[in-house]
Amino acid sequence: MKRAFALEPFSRDHNDGLHLARALREERPDAPALARAAWERELSDHFAEEERLLGPLAGGDSARLYEEHRQIEQLISELPTSCVALGQALEDHIRWEERVLFPAIESRMTPDQEATLAQEALKMEHRRWEICPNRAEIVQRRLDRLHPGA
Repeated sequence: MKRAFALEPFSRDHNDGLHLARALREERPDAPALARAAWERELSDHFAEEERLLGPLAGGDSARLYEEHRQIEQLISELPTSCVALGQALEDHIRWEERVLFPAIESRMTPDQEATLAQEALKMEHRRWEICPNRAEIVQRRLDRLHPGA
């Protein structure tokens, strides 16, 4: 699925989130520790950035965005007893964002809003490079395709 460049950092995070959701749903022994580490390392930042950057662009979907974030945060605090519920909530939330929220934002974002969002999302992306250096290579390849010869 083609995604606006400004939303790509969120989608890259979502890929990691889907892997975590699966581990939680399967109740892997290390899943609670993985979830807590993910929360500390990136998930809490991801939620905060979505609310700050995407909330204003989400229109009527912003209430659902915030509500689901609070639900997932609550389920993280209930680990390890909430593994399956957390895994399902995380997957459902990511699928909703990718299939409903992001396309809605893409359809109504102005070029100026998209440029501002891209700038801010790249700042978030840089923070992710500290924990996942290969993301820098992915982003650079994407930038090269967007701006050949630059």
